[in-house]
Amino acid sequence: MLSVLTFRTPDEAIEKANNTPYGLSAGVWTEKGSRIFKMVGAMKAGVVWANTFNRFDPTSPFGGYKESGYGREGGIHGLAAYLDLSADGTNGR
Repeated sequence: MLSVLTFRTPDEAIEKANNTPYGLSAGVWTEKGSRIFKMVGAMKAGVVWANTFNRFDPTSPFGGYKESGYGREGGIHGLAAYLDLSADGTNGR
């Protein structure tokens, strides 16, 4: 689903984007590189794409934020739930 809302300032856009219990992903389209960095840093989402959508390195961790998902998939972070690094199999317990 795609939600399209109007806004007057980048800060208002960030406020609207964060005003949801969900945060799986988000996208920012702008021609100003400095604006992208500010918005991406302020948005509460598992992944934020800049001037594209649904493109990422499959070795990068991916997961939701807030009520969108649990944990991470992909990359070394996605493997953490399946690893037991203790010598006796108790995972330090």
